[in-house]
Amino acid sequence: MLGEANRFLRDYEAAEKYYKASVDKDAEKYPSDVFFLGQMQKMNGKYDDAKTSFSNYQKATLGKKDVSYKALARVEAEGCDSAKVILANPTKIKVEKIAGGVNSTLQDLSPKPWGKNEILFASQKTDTAVNLTVSKDDHYTAIYSATKSGNTFSNRVMLPIPPNDSKTNTGNAIISGDGNTLLFTKCGVDYQVGNELRCKIYRSKKEGASWTEGEVVSALNGPEGTTTTHPAWGVDGESNPIVYFSSDRSGKGGMDIFYAKMNNDGTFGAPQNAGPEVNTAGDDITPHYDLKNKVLYYSSNGRPSMGGLDVFKASGTPGAWGAVVNAGSPINSAADDLYLALDEKAAKGYIVSNRVGTTSPRGQTCCDDIWSVIVQRDVFVRGVYVKRGDATNTPITGVDASMYKVAGNNFEFVQNAITTAEAFVFPVKRSTSYKFNGNKEGYWPSIDNLTIAEEEERDTIDQIFYLDPIVKKKIRIPNVYFAFDKSNVIDFYKTQIDSVVAVLTANPAYSVEVQGHTDSKGTDEYNDKLSIRRATEVKNFLVKKKAIAENRIVVKTFGEKVPAMANELPGGEDDPEGRARNRRVEFKIIPDKADDAPEFESYGEVVKEVKTGPGFTYGKKK
Repeated sequence: MLGEANRFLRDYEAAEKYYKASVDKDAEKYPSDVFFLGQMQKMNGKYDDAKTSFSNYQKATLGKKDVSYKALARVEAEGCDSAKVILANPTKIKVEKIAGGVNSTLQDLSPKPWGKNEILFASQKTDTAVNLTVSKDDHYTAIYSATKSGNTFSNRVMLPIPPNDSKTNTGNAIISGDGNTLLFTKCGVDYQVGNELRCKIYRSKKEGASWTEGEVVSALNGPEGTTTTHPAWGVDGESNPIVYFSSDRSGKGGMDIFYAKMNNDGTFGAPQNAGPEVNTAGDDITPHYDLKNKVLYYSSNGRPSMGGLDVFKASGTPGAWGAVVNAGSPINSAADDLYLALDEKAAKGYIVSNRVGTTSPRGQTCCDDIWSVIVQRDVFVRGVYVKRGDATNTPITGVDASMYKVAGNNFEFVQNAITTAEAFVFPVKRSTSYKFNGNKEGYWPSIDNLTIAEEEERDTIDQIFYLDPIVKKKIRIPNVYFAFDKSNVIDFYKTQIDSVVAVLTANPAYSVEVQGHTDSKGTDEYNDKLSIRRATEVKNFLVKKKAIAENRIVVKTFGEKVPAMANELPGGEDDPEGRARNRRVEFKIIPDKADDAPEFESYGEVVKEVKTGPGFTYGKKK
């Protein structure tokens, strides 16, 4: 009796303890206890022990008064085997206890995503146990809403519309897509049979800012003495709106999933059983239809499961169902898992479960809480590199695109690709940061950071990465020209040198190499000394302006070895113009970062004041 009491209280640990005591004492006298011991072991995740108990029950001899659970024991034993396979291959779905003021210490049920950041759900109005024999406290369930901010819910309020009252358990609320029709259930004393409550589906319509009083939807509810509950919106094979619900009206034992077409005037057609492809000999309840992917989710204890009620799914529409499969772990646990409901994107939603971790006043698993569900499908980054400023976003081909996983200050190479006209696609993981590098000749390297959030709903993240073309600024640097056999800087070039000063002043990390040159008149030794004098004269001029530190200037001399032009004409005669251009000082700007430096272009203007020497008809000759 203690085992029975704790089983009904869903205290699986205590129930297992007492059933085992009974079985150890006299298994033959109470063969049903062997079966229930297996059930409790299974609900506690002890699948090998549970399978042994179910096997022992199959071998037991039942008395005339013993209820036979042997058919169910076979299903339960299959569930032990499948549970181990499911646990070894969990899905990428994430299930977490939701934070904030939604869950109470007792029962919370029928959660539905509502709008962008709200949840619609039902909960008991009291959070303490009530002695129904003597207490007149309102212990019934009511419909509530709460608002989500980040990962936390707040502003839990009872829905200020007619459905809630102090005499019935109200819940299972769903609102139509246009927001004008509310379906919900009432379960109460008016429909009670023995100790079991019976439920009916009601409807309320929005008129202005208020809602009408709830009316029984006679077309959906079954005969007196039956229960009809868990409404959910869906579509049939021709995309007509229908309502799914669960009911025990079939007379085949347990609850089944039914559906009824919704007419244009808001009335409903005759309810139809969802069929043997969906329903079992056990309880099949809490349907939810994923409109985006056309998948029916519901909970059942009539199929091999991980615990009690598991969530199952079937693709298709009534009359054309695909195979029913277990929704897997972690949606399902060793406890009861029901009321799965996803948002319109089928990306996130809620589930009700009494798994370990619930808010439980007695034992670990007595009461149902609402848990969040994030459908963590594979996530991919689909990217292209484009030239910054290109309004057409035409992909740049030939970019070496590399992705690195970021872990603190460390970068772990993941994947790379050479881009084509099509976007590249890299798989990524949630709650992970990545660095993307793009390299192509003629463009500056591109470095971008991207963090994939844990709650990311997209399965493909389209990303445009930009490359900046290397367009170097050109700066013209003048040469200084000298009269024949002279090293003094004439006034004209003193002004020209100011442009060199400006470049060095604007770029304090730059330095300059002052290169001295001569024409070919004279010996090599003489010309080397002359070019030193010319370069040194220019250096002193730069330093004298007190704009450039001496350690930023390097003197380098070439004598006659690197002429800018030929000193002689093709016939062997002197070329006075060429010689004038060879008598020069050139500036070589040395940047601190060559990649970032502009392009420097030398130019020279040879004025008549330096056109002296052999061959010229004016000025002083050597």
